[in-house]
Amino acid sequence: MNVGNCFPINGKIETECLSVALFQMKLAVVPKTREEVMQNVDKIIEWIDRAITGFPGIDMIVTPEASLNGVGPHASLCCITLDGPELAKLKAVCKEYQLWLAVGACVDEQDGNFYKNCAITIDNKGEIVDIYRKVTPWNPVEPSSPGDEIRVFEGPKGSRIASIICSDGDYQDNWREAASKGANVVLRLTTYMTPFENQYEITNRAGAYFNKVYVIAANNSEMDECYSLFGRSMVVNPEGDIIAEAPVGIPYIFKADLYPGLCDAIQKQALMGDLLWLRNHRGAASPDTCGTGRDSTMYSYLEDK
Repeated sequence: MNVGNCFPINGKIETECLSVALFQMKLAVVPKTREEVMQNVDKIIEWIDRAITGFPGIDMIVTPEASLNGVGPHASLCCITLDGPELAKLKAVCKEYQLWLAVGACVDEQDGNFYKNCAITIDNKGEIVDIYRKVTPWNPVEPSSPGDEIRVFEGPKGSRIASIICSDGDYQDNWREAASKGANVVLRLTTYMTPFENQYEITNRAGAYFNKVYVIAANNSEMDECYSLFGRSMVVNPEGDIIAEAPVGIPYIFKADLYPGLCDAIQKQALMGDLLWLRNHRGAASPDTCGTGRDSTMYSYLEDK
């Protein structure tokens, strides 16, 4: 099997199909109270009803960054809590429809931090399986407290999922951290704005290619207090090819089929394309390295500072 043009994978590949729907959304309301946040929850549930009708059999839905509260100066006024009614309602819907959901929310965890910009993943049993706190908030306009960990968790259909949020994807180390922990799918919930359309595409495609993962990037599509959020939600395969994409500037629901086992096969069976392995086995084809190559110790930026 050839992946892309020249990356052969030897042997048999077995993989399930992971069917994912992306919501390219506009907030139902820019909330300033917890009560108003529920209007955005209800909109997401309305869209879930549409998605499962239009795309029967989907496994997972991904929404954009802060799709419950929005981002900006108002976010701190309407932060949800992890045990609040908003997530309880979404958890019940996931359990009813046997559906996974990754949703963006600003959360007050009542731990002394200002608030955390989170990606919360709920499984098909209605349980929260991952809470990711954005590790690199966008300076100087995003005041949320940074998180300290990118984790990988088991998802449906053989997926191993890591979440990142918007500006996280502008830093190569966040992608590599996810991949080095075994992710084969990276969710990127975003509120990307004009004039950064090219940077959005470049970072999504580079993150997928350099780390041999699928990238699911769900972006908002609206005008907020300051910016035009352009949409262009996309799914990128491990060779950096966009396999599905939403238009610019309109609300949109679309589906893509992913094969997480393909990423696993690249890492185990590829002759040329496993860039994670090759990084730590430089020059493995040279006779003087005896087929093992040289490690990554030459990279001084990886040293502890």
